[in-house]
Amino acid sequence: MNQIELRWAKDGISTRLRETRKTRKLTQQALADLSGTNQAVIQKIENGKSKSPRIVEDLAMALEVNPAWLQWGEPYALKHLDS
Repeated sequence: MNQIELRWAKDGISTRLRETRKTRKLTQQALADLSGTNQAVIQKIENGKSKSPRIVEDLAMALEVNPAWLQWGEPYALKHLDS
């Protein structure tokens, strides 16, 4: 992981989700479509109103990141699924 990813790992899921989504150049709606949910759910997570969403695995698959990294930010969890 690079320094930015390590910093995100120390932040909450809201930061990891938002920053990874932006890195992938996805809107909240586009991520919602890819993960089978709606934009309001993505917005709630990014605003910190949902800290343990049930759709973490779906979001992680859509963003191509490890679900453990997305949920808990474990610095030792592989960020990319194919790594």
